[in-house]
Amino acid sequence: MPTTKTVGKFTFDHATGSVEGPADYMADRGFARIASIEAGDDPVFNMNPNSAYDPALGMMVSLQTDYAGWNGMRQFNALHDSAR
Repeated sequence: MPTTKTVGKFTFDHATGSVEGPADYMADRGFARIASIEAGDDPVFNMNPNSAYDPALGMMVSLQTDYAGWNGMRQFNALHDSAR
């Protein structure tokens, strides 16, 4: 079994239990998203069939899904602001 699992921009290290991802996202929302997953309140994690047999994969999928939306909105807002 590999010691790390990566989905998109996020990596889970099985040996340490740590999650790495884009620093700005992790500071803004990533750690709160992990807390939501751990509390059982994350809809993406909860509806992902992979989460039942591979929680690390489910967490990485949830983080990557949220990151895609978060980053997309940042890019949209930057374009919008530059057009003013």
